[in-house]
Amino acid sequence: MAEVYPSDNSLLALVSDAETGVEYIPTGTAPYYLHFRKLLHRLLLACRRGNDLRVYDEGGLTIGVKPGKYWIGTALVAYAGASGIALADNRAAIYVYLDAIGNLVTGEYMGWPGMASTSHVRLAVVQTAGGDIVSIADARDHHAIAMPGAAGSGGSQSTAIEAHTADDVLIEAESGSVHTNRGATGAVTLTLPANAAPGTQFTFCVQAVQQLRVDPGAAAIRDNSGQTPDKYKWADAIGEAITLVADNAGDWITTAKYGVWTQEA
Repeated sequence: MAEVYPSDNSLLALVSDAETGVEYIPTGTAPYYLHFRKLLHRLLLACRRGNDLRVYDEGGLTIGVKPGKYWIGTALVAYAGASGIALADNRAAIYVYLDAIGNLVTGEYMGWPGMASTSHVRLAVVQTAGGDIVSIADARDHHAIAMPGAAGSGGSQSTAIEAHTADDVLIEAESGSVHTNRGATGAVTLTLPANAAPGTQFTFCVQAVQQLRVDPGAAAIRDNSGQTPDKYKWADAIGEAITLVADNAGDWITTAKYGVWTQEA
């Protein structure tokens, strides 16, 4: 059954919408076109944020994305928007999203990446065929309503865990995540983000019998194995772990440690 409107008398008696400020055009108003433009102006102001990060059709296999901002953990990422983005043809579903550092991803065809492993903002699912865009299903509503603490067991939010088999540079937006060397066949060096905000936190766990190295860049990792800037810490026995938190001086303090972590010579 269709949703009903208020009665005709009620509609005619409306003057303005208290929440948005949009004014109704009174019956018999002249010049009507001027009041209609005023109505449009208020509607556009009320709807403006709804345009943030919207994926739109530019013709053929090309899309654009409106600018906007989004949060990844405690990091606010500003996206400048894009145009002329070419998509693959004859795809039943193209999952378009922004990653943790503002890169637009248009090459996912099997489904959305997991939030626990890949922090991202979902924008749209696009279908293409015959050299044209068939449909764009807005996916921004995936982020519109969330229940705090719903993810993970016991009502707590899940923790992102990433296994590294090669060197990598971490970013501030990954704060709170756990990093291992599971599957590595050689030494793995993980570099901490430079000038991270105080409170940024990472945990490192050895899961392969290879050196797992944590490199602070020009900063220092402060613990009882040494506090020298530009020196990495390493461990190589399964189960050894260390948790580091960025301090107010641009360095990293050790808040938890298990096993033997050695400072670079």
